[in-house]
Amino acid sequence: MLTKLITSEIALAAENLGNKVIVVYIYCETLSAPSPMMQYINQSLINSMHDAEKLVGITMAKNFDYFYKLVDKFDGPILLIFDEIDKLKHPDIINQIARIKECGFTKNNVCVIGITNDTNFYDNLNGRTKSVLGQNELYIPPYDAEQLNDILTSRANAAFVEGSLEEMVIPLCAAFGAQENGDARTAIDILRTSGDIADQRNSKMIEEIDVRAAKEGMELNRQLEVVGGLPTQTKSVLVACALKYSKNKESVETSEIYAEYLRICEIISVEPVKPRRVNDYLGELSVLGVLSVNKISRGRRRGVFNVIRPLADTGALMEVILQDYRFENLKRRLERV
Repeated sequence: MLTKLITSEIALAAENLGNKVIVVYIYCETLSAPSPMMQYINQSLINSMHDAEKLVGITMAKNFDYFYKLVDKFDGPILLIFDEIDKLKHPDIINQIARIKECGFTKNNVCVIGITNDTNFYDNLNGRTKSVLGQNELYIPPYDAEQLNDILTSRANAAFVEGSLEEMVIPLCAAFGAQENGDARTAIDILRTSGDIADQRNSKMIEEIDVRAAKEGMELNRQLEVVGGLPTQTKSVLVACALKYSKNKESVETSEIYAEYLRICEIISVEPVKPRRVNDYLGELSVLGVLSVNKISRGRRRGVFNVIRPLADTGALMEVILQDYRFENLKRRLERV
C-alpha cells in the first residue's frame, strides 16, 4: 500500500512537470515463473506507451530482447514493483533486470522495488543479486495499537451510524489486532464481525461483549479449518480426547485417551498406532493450538504424566470431524446413544 501510494504521487508529480513515469506492479504469487512474468512486464509497458509495437516473445531470450527495446524506447523512469518477491521461482532474474544498463543492453535504466514479509529472503540470494537489491532497504514495522485505532476510527466513521459504538469497542479491536502481529486486516475483521454479532442480537449499539465474541468466533473458525484438513489418525486421536473430555468435563490423561482411541479405531476400521505415536499426534495438535497439553507431577515416586483438554468447543470439533466419510460408522453410533 505504501509503495503504491508513493509511486502514484511520483507519477503525478512527473505529470505536473510534463514528464511521464511508468509503474508496473507485478504480483509474484501468480507470476512466479520468469517467462510469464516478462511477458506481463512487456505487455504493461506496451499498454503505457501506446505507440509501442506489440511483439511479445515466447522464449525468455525473445522476451528479454523486447524488454530492452521497450526500455530504450521510453524516455523516462520505469519502476518495476515486485510484490511478494520471495515467491519468484528464480529470484536471481532480478539481477538481470536491474543490470540492463550496466551490461550494455540499453542506454536507460529501471528502478526495481521488491516487497516481502520474509526477512530471510535477502540472505538466500546470490552475492550479485544482493548487491542490487541491498542498495536501499526499508523495513516497515507492524502497526501498533495506536495506529490501528486510527485506522479503525476512519473505517468506523464510514461504516457505522454515529453513536453506535461503545467507547471501548475500537480500542479493544485495535488491541486484538496489535496482538496478531499488527495485522490491520485482522482488526478490521474483528470490528466488522462485532457489528454482525450486535445486529444478530437486534442491538443498535456494538458493545465490548460483541468484540470479545467476534475474537473468540474467529479463533474457533481458524481452529476448525485446521481440524478439517487433518489426517484420519490425527482426527481419531482428537475425537478420543473430545469424547473423554465431554464425559469427564475436566482434563484427561494420555492413558485414558489411548483406550478411547483404540475403541474409535475399531469402530471406523482403522489400524491403531502405538501409544508413543499417539503422543506425537497430541503434540502436533498442541502446536496447532487445538489441544492444551500440560505435564503434571504426581511426586517423586509416581512420576510425571500429561493432562490434555481441547482448546475449542468439543461439539464444534466433533461436528467438523464427523463430516469426514471415514467417521460415518462413529457418527451413526453416536446418534443412537
